[in-house]
Amino acid sequence: MMHFSLIKGSFLLLMFVLSIEGTIALRNSLMSLIVLYLLFNQKILVSTYREILSSKELSSIVSSLLIFLLFVLLHSFFKSTDLFWSLDEWRAHLLYPVIYFFVGIMIANLVVTKKIASPQTFITAIFFSLFLHIIYIDLVGLESLIENGSMIRRYGGFMESPTTANYLTNILIAILSAEYVYRLRNKECFLKLSNAFLHLAMLACIFSTFIESLRLGDISLFLLGVSAAIIFSYKNNTYSKNHKRSITALIIFTLSIPITYNLNTDPRWGKLIETIPVAIETAQSHHWINKALPAPRTKSGYEVSGSNYERVAWSKKAIDYIYLDPLGIGFGRNAFGHAMQIYQSDIDASIPRGQTSHSSILDLTIGIGIFGTILWVFFIFKIAIFATNIFIKSNSYFSIITIFITIGYFSRGLVDANLRDHMFLQFMLLLGIILFFLFSENKKNEKDIHSKS
Repeated sequence: MMHFSLIKGSFLLLMFVLSIEGTIALRNSLMSLIVLYLLFNQKILVSTYREILSSKELSSIVSSLLIFLLFVLLHSFFKSTDLFWSLDEWRAHLLYPVIYFFVGIMIANLVVTKKIASPQTFITAIFFSLFLHIIYIDLVGLESLIENGSMIRRYGGFMESPTTANYLTNILIAILSAEYVYRLRNKECFLKLSNAFLHLAMLACIFSTFIESLRLGDISLFLLGVSAAIIFSYKNNTYSKNHKRSITALIIFTLSIPITYNLNTDPRWGKLIETIPVAIETAQSHHWINKALPAPRTKSGYEVSGSNYERVAWSKKAIDYIYLDPLGIGFGRNAFGHAMQIYQSDIDASIPRGQTSHSSILDLTIGIGIFGTILWVFFIFKIAIFATNIFIKSNSYFSIITIFITIGYFSRGLVDANLRDHMFLQFMLLLGIILFFLFSENKKNEKDIHSKS
């Protein structure tokens, strides 16, 4: 029990520090301790292996991930324009996340097998390990609001980047939203949180989105609200039509607050529509490559620059590069920068090799080609379909949170570079945990049904 408590404490500390810059040595030490414990615990290794094989769905999901991992490795050898770069990227930014995924599965199996903590308690503990970040961000935001009379913007708390903080905020709001939907549908709690604290935690997370000021994160929350409303309403005969409509509207309204606030406080929205046509015409200006070059202007004379212009221009060029080489130039976080050096060789001196298109899906497709990206999409949607089928049968909390986190992370990757670094590690670790709990819960429910029949 003492050894397990040490591992549990190490795991929760890992969840807390994973997003903090400058903690690589600490996070690697914590993960190494956890992995060594799991490797020396042969019963857990054998048990996890058997549990995966015992489920057709789970083994299929795991197999699809391993096929994707192997495909990228082979692609690096036979197709990459820079073999050593791709191999290093494969090791650090794909192999390690896959290891984190399996560690998550084994940690969840350990929790179930040892029966020292229930899945509900364990997920609640994970929630609080992440929620500490939000508390700190909110306290700093409140202090600034009281002392200066204005809201601090683009602040990330313990994280140097507000983008990193926003990923945590969205994960926590997904966890809380799943809890709301679960309580409304099943009239019982899953997380060890009172109703009052649940409301307070949601308000704290929404307040942190004001401080982080991430447009794409706020859009993701609006889509989460729509998804939560659909899942709440699906075959829900507990409420009258009017009551159900009111709750549905409240869910969407609540998760629309961040984007509404952003629309009213971020001046970039006003020029977005005007900027898009100019940004698409990347041949007219190389400002998207080198900011020192003159920025193009719209018909009204507005000089386009910054995020509005750059993201659209990068996406347009990323699609062009995929068209030029649909098989991919080699796996790597910065495949877009490598493609720029290949296809914009006439201005090579000004091209940053580490450039990203700020879309993980486009970067991935530039790197490993259309077929490779299809393999990744297949893995993600296989999980979503598995979770959806279980939700239809049982209204399981884990089915709801799996849908929210999986689809939320994937959709964010369409417009953000999240398939990299600690964001990817965190997602894969959490995914492994909730996926195993989902499988374990479904297996138990099926046994109960068979025993009753």
